[in-house]
Amino acid sequence: MDLLVAAKDQLAMEYLRPLHDLYIPWSESAIRPSGMVKILNEILIYKRRCIVECGGGVSTIFIAKMLKMKGGHLYTIENDKEWSIILKQQIDELGLTEYVTLINAPLAKSDLSIGDLLWYDQEIIRNQIDNLDIDFLIVDGPLAYLKEIQYSRYPAVPFFRSYFAKDYSIALDDINRFGEREIIKKWKTLTGIQFDRFFIDGGIAIGRTNKTFTT
Repeated sequence: MDLLVAAKDQLAMEYLRPLHDLYIPWSESAIRPSGMVKILNEILIYKRRCIVECGGGVSTIFIAKMLKMKGGHLYTIENDKEWSIILKQQIDELGLTEYVTLINAPLAKSDLSIGDLLWYDQEIIRNQIDNLDIDFLIVDGPLAYLKEIQYSRYPAVPFFRSYFAKDYSIALDDINRFGEREIIKKWKTLTGIQFDRFFIDGGIAIGRTNKTFTT
């Protein structure tokens, strides 16, 4: 299976090549290349133009480049201040500033959490996204790799669902982990939408209100 995963990601990097002309930091916590292709397909096929991303990184650059070509805006929420500064420099150097709003929101207690876990500061986010109609929510943060924080990403859908457009998609990264798989079940109950799970080809789950295509 590891060889198949590697092959999927290697092929995905070829698909992504036209969208990067500068070195982009790609860490172990970043969305896998094959998952990135799934997300860009979702944007292109379903014409997603108002996108919120929880957890910034290489995905921010690729999405912004897609929106520069097709139109739209990305709101990226990141809790790490130093990483936000680095990411902002990358965005500016690539001429993508008008397509990305980078929101630095430290982790804070949330009444939407499962247990006593932290999520992004909700007041900071509200002040930045007032009156949005979000048609794509991408969740790859905050960190949730330890058992004690495995449900850290759950509040994203309860928080943003009042901002969703009539037609929207949701993506969650790292579904190889137990916590994320349980979160998908809970989000399905909240929203009523079905999620496609791509364990080998991307390691992400994507659900949408419109099921015309499978990306």
